[in-house]
Amino acid sequence: MESWSVGEKLSLVRVTAPKKDRDNGTLIKDHNMWTFSPKVNRVIKVPSSLMGQSWMGSDFSNKDIAHSDDILEEYDHTLLSKAGEGGFTVYEIQAVPHEDAAVVWGRQVMKIRSDNVLIEERYYDQDGKLVKALRTLEIREMGGRTVAVVQRMYKAESPGEWTEIRMDSVEFDTQIGANVFTLSNLRNPRN
Repeated sequence: MESWSVGEKLSLVRVTAPKKDRDNGTLIKDHNMWTFSPKVNRVIKVPSSLMGQSWMGSDFSNKDIAHSDDILEEYDHTLLSKAGEGGFTVYEIQAVPHEDAAVVWGRQVMKIRSDNVLIEERYYDQDGKLVKALRTLEIREMGGRTVAVVQRMYKAESPGEWTEIRMDSVEFDTQIGANVFTLSNLRNPRN
């Protein structure tokens, strides 16, 4: 896959391999999401009711890919613990949604290092049962920053199965043209 993003509101993800999935894409613009499938040659807007569904058959949901900032706006946060690990302070933070928040999870618990690298994120349903967890398996410097380069998403009901994302390269602070984040570019790649 290749992806481009600007802040939290704009991103484009395009599949490059395997051949059968090549050119499938996902565009996030503000709080809207669209997908493109070359097999049907159609751009489809993903309704909010489907944001919790699997993204391209993976253990990630559409919401996970959208990286919405609703965790900041729609949740109350509590510091559960603070511990030293590997020369860093690791903060364990619980996020509980506001009573009227239109969100999927009953709560989320994150472990974040003092250099802002996410170590783990656990997702719980409304009954407090663990549904899935994202774990960082490898951290290193890339593109001049320390980043999580290997992450796995596990479902609690099938811990022996997962979806893994590996970052091969990353560039930060580059100029990205506004035409990248358009429905036209999602359908007909020009970048």
